[in-house]
Amino acid sequence: MNPDGTEAILAFFPNNVIADATPTCIAQGPDGALYIGTLALVDSLVFGPSAKVYRVDPSQADPSNMSTVLSLATLWASGLWPINGCAFGPDGSFYASELITSQKFSGGDVVKIPFDTPTVHTPLTGNTLTFPAGVAVGPDGNVYVSNGTAFVPQGQVVKLTNH
Repeated sequence: MNPDGTEAILAFFPNNVIADATPTCIAQGPDGALYIGTLALVDSLVFGPSAKVYRVDPSQADPSNMSTVLSLATLWASGLWPINGCAFGPDGSFYASELITSQKFSGGDVVKIPFDTPTVHTPLTGNTLTFPAGVAVGPDGNVYVSNGTAFVPQGQVVKLTNH
């Protein structure tokens, strides 16, 4: 948002095969760029893991230039289940909560992605979470995730120790 209260579009996220590339979370990376996770729920249910993480360098943004807006978001990681939350840890790793990890609409998890190797996705719970959402990483490396966020009568915050 601009100082005068108006909004400006910085980047466009390409559509997935079937559904829109709905941005669901944003986290600032160790390089100062913004990393945006996408939902891709319908695509993931039909084709398997289809969510993506895009990198946007806000210092390169120019909302008045449509060519820049359309090309600023670059693919950083792909092949993920629907992302519902994201954060960076103190070691620079990216963490994403995956709403589901199955085309049967079950088995959520949190994945850890090393900053320098975004093709490596390490699940942290063995797909035992139930519709996880927000994720945070403490300075000690402990990962915290909200669990039971949809279709569940009670939610909780789960601590995943030293990941």
